[in-house]
Amino acid sequence: MAQRLQVVEPGDHVIAIYPTKEIEFAEAFEFLRTGLVKNEIIMLITDEMSKDEIRKKMIWEWKIDFDALDARNTIIIKTAPEWYFPHGLPDADKISALWHTLVDFSRKNGKSGIRIFTDTTAFFEHGFAKELVLYESTMEKKFDFPLTTVCGYTYDNIDSLTSEQFSTLKEHHNLVWI
Repeated sequence: MAQRLQVVEPGDHVIAIYPTKEIEFAEAFEFLRTGLVKNEIIMLITDEMSKDEIRKKMIWEWKIDFDALDARNTIIIKTAPEWYFPHGLPDADKISALWHTLVDFSRKNGKSGIRIFTDTTAFFEHGFAKELVLYESTMEKKFDFPLTTVCGYTYDNIDSLTSEQFSTLKEHHNLVWI
């Protein structure tokens, strides 16, 4: 796990597939911590842990002033419905606009980029697997701006997709971790 994180470069769009949530979140927190060290805005999108659980874990493991970093939007924690589908169905154009706004914000605030880990489970739980694949198909394999993202999937969720949908996901990520 740690070895593959070492090859991540700014602009990478990674699909990572995990056997368990525990392994997924261990990698997510390691990936995000690296971003904080590299002066990046870090963002965790998940419904699997509460913001308070995430806050406590980061404070305990990273020994950081979470509240100060949160207040400056250096650490951003959102649920999937908050970020991806606040008004119903996910809208790829609106989501892309949010990413560009966040990139502009990072540049204006002296950050070297943005590092995002998205736990995709909520898309499957809300019946938006098809919309997730469509959204992912609008994204670049590698971004030409400092946005580095890992899209976390579980084996079960990947297994629920058609082979064509899975192929589409792999085509729109420059790194595939299984």
